[in-house]
This record gives sequence, structure tokens and C-alpha cells, in this order.
Amino acid sequence: PCMCAPIPKLVKKNTVCFFLRKPVYGKFYSIEKYFYELINNHDDNRFVFKLKICPLESKGLFNRIYLIFWACFNQGDINHICGDVHFIALFLKKSRTIITVHDNYSMKRLHGIKRIIYYIFWLKLPALRCCKIIAVSKKTADELKKYLPNIKSKILHINVFIQSIFKKRLKKKSNLTSILIIGTGINKNFYNSISALSKIKCKVSIIGILNSKQIKFLKDLNIKYRNFFNLSDHQIYKKYCYSDILLFASTYEGFGMPILEAQAVGRPVVTSNIRPFTNVGGEGALYINPNSINSITKGVQTLIKSNSLRKKLILNGFRNIKRFDPKAIIAQHYKCYNQLLNKK
Repeated sequence: PCMCAPIPKLVKKNTVCFFLRKPVYGKFYSIEKYFYELINNHDDNRFVFKLKICPLESKGLFNRIYLIFWACFNQGDINHICGDVHFIALFLKKSRTIITVHDNYSMKRLHGIKRIIYYIFWLKLPALRCCKIIAVSKKTADELKKYLPNIKSKILHINVFIQSIFKKRLKKKSNLTSILIIGTGINKNFYNSISALSKIKCKVSIIGILNSKQIKFLKDLNIKYRNFFNLSDHQIYKKYCYSDILLFASTYEGFGMPILEAQAVGRPVVTSNIRPFTNVGGEGALYINPNSINSITKGVQTLIKSNSLRKKLILNGFRNIKRFDPKAIIAQHYKCYNQLLNKK
């Protein structure tokens, strides 16, 4: 008799297309870098991950109409919209489309007709044209349920994790305290943060494009600062390494990725005492009132003066980032993808 080896069963691979917005020069979307990491860490042979970067910026009516049709002709077995281009879901197949929502800040900053347009084309219609909506934090999930009360069952919360490049690198305290600030947008609370640091002998590194008003503000307060933008991931990691403290006194975020990045490197964090910062930072951060300059100043000063507190926060930070385990988070995505495939 012929002793033939059994023919291995072929596993059908399903294509998961990640749709991300086109990067804008000088803007830093740390939360979206998470999806690059997800692709690099995936280990399920049932899926093939493909990255689809929008060929045009999400700007203007023509660009957005083009992107809607472009996405339609670039569909996979599963379509995962990962950035703030939710409107491209309009012509995608509903039963195999997922949207990850990072935040709902535009619903707070926009007013009048712009807010209505955003609600319809970034929230309402995309929510109707997808099978699942992933929120990156419990706060974002709660906001979505408020804005989209009729489709609560579609909304689920899955955390994100940081890029592997952010590794532990402890630093001895320097003679001149170096404070790192990430972001210069309105929600980043730039003016309160700088006003607070004007009362402290320090040098400041700011990542993000500064406008003329912000530059003048820094000069008027005689702040010693350096400004960086359009940095590579490795360059951003180096800025964490050179810094002594991360000041992240933002008034609104969907998640707050810099908190975890600083904790992974081994830097104490001063951040806002509101959600989602308190959920993300855990016991590895010192919390302040972002609306109070005195509270921010006191928080940074306390951290500078107390060596024991810095060590405690750094140790707690290393423990905290374990809550955002890549394997567990990726497994949650696999589960979500399989649910869609099983429905098909």
C-alpha cells in the first residue's frame, strides 16, 4: 500500500484592510501609530493585514467624495476604519465594516452647521453603515452611547497599546529640570501649562507646531524652550529619554497615549485629574486640575522636590502599562473580526 503523508488542510486567509487618514505635515497622531504595531504583532494565520493610507487629505468636499469611492474599491474581507475618516464607510459593505473611534472632540469644539455636518457624516451615517464600533477608552464609549443612543449594541471598548520602541530607559535627575509637553492644539491646554512652568526653573521641550501667538507667549514669559515637530517615532522616543517629567495637562483626549509612552520609558507623569487620564494613568501619575495654573505648578514642583514620589510613580508606571498587554488587546480584535466572519 502507498504510505502517503496526509495533505495539510489549507486555511483560508481573510484580508483585513486598515484604513488610515493621510498624515498631515507637522501633525502627530500617536494613537494611530498603534495600528502599525497591531499589524507587526499579529500572529493569526487566518488573517492577512493590509494598510490602506488615504491618498488625499480629509479636507474639502471633493477630497472626501473621492475618498469614499476610493475606499469602496479597496475593500477587503473585513474593513477596519482606524482614523478620523469615518465617512468613507458610506459605500463599504456594512456586514464587514468596523470603525475605531479615538475621540469625540469635534463634537465639543464645533458649533452650528459644522457640528451638524460632522455629526451626520462622521458619526450618524457611518454608525449605520458599519457592524461594530470600537471605542479606545471607556470615556469615548460612554460619549458615543450618548450621541448614538439607538445603536448602543454596536459599541464596544477595546484599549490600545503603545509601540514597542518605547522601552525602559531610566535617567538620573539632571541639574536643570527638563519638562516635555506633547501637543499644541487647543485641547492640549498650552497656555495654562506654560503659565504654570513660568514659575519653575526649568527648560521645556514642546512637540507640535507652534503658532505666532504661542511663540510670543513663550517669549513674554521668558521660557527656555525647544520646539520639535514632524519627528520620527525614534526621535520622539529620544525626547522622552532626554526629559525628566512629562507634563500632559490636556483638557480633552480620547485616550492619552503619551501617558503610557512616558511610563514605559520610565518618566514620571503629571496629568489631568479627569477621564480618561485617571483611567489610563492608574497609580503611575500625579493628577492635577488642568483648569488651575496653581494646581499644575504645585504638581510639577512637588514632583521635582520629592525623589521618593518620582521613584514611586516610575515604579507604578511600569506596573500600570502591563494592563495594556498587546497580546490580550490583539486577541480582542481577532474576536471582533471572527464575529463578523461568522455572521457572513
